[in-house]
Amino acid sequence: MVYTNGDAKKEIADIIAGISSDARPVSSPKEAFKIVAIYPSLMLLTVILMWFVFYAIIVLKGDNSGQALKFYFEAAELIMGYGGWLSIGVTTGIAIFFIIINYSTALMYLSIPEEMRCRSKIITSMKSAVKKTALILWVTAILLSLVGVFSDWMILLVGSIPAVLFISVFIINGYLGLQCTRYGLGSLMSAANKVLSR
Repeated sequence: MVYTNGDAKKEIADIIAGISSDARPVSSPKEAFKIVAIYPSLMLLTVILMWFVFYAIIVLKGDNSGQALKFYFEAAELIMGYGGWLSIGVTTGIAIFFIIINYSTALMYLSIPEEMRCRSKIITSMKSAVKKTALILWVTAILLSLVGVFSDWMILLVGSIPAVLFISVFIINGYLGLQCTRYGLGSLMSAANKVLSR
């Protein structure tokens, strides 16, 4: 069945009516934060895990049995000096930027009544596409980092996750912008902004 412009307009009108309804539950800032923080948090945990794996591989290469605990801390300091702190720090900064940029979108999403979110073809297709895109980008970042861990290309270990996360900001927001233009969601955004600014 073809999804027409008329269908999209009707759906958008229904969503706007739902957002404007006095019976609509108020968007939860905590819930919005949870939604928008999942992906950057995964990236941050992944970069920490990759550096831990790299540390374990380097330490386990030699026979370090019987070494004092101080040796392992010094080894960690040395290894993190190769770019680990930089990688984790930059990823944290980009993660915060990602959350700030997308927080209002998550609030707008939550301002739509739940039953409308579930039955809306526009919203379910956009949500599914964003999830798939985030998953592909996350897996790409993991694979690039693993190449960096198991090869001499330290630049991949240091830079792949922050770079992919940074690119994600533009890919995800670019996709959402294109879909807003495609479906004519300007009126929906305007209605949501009015409701959220009250």
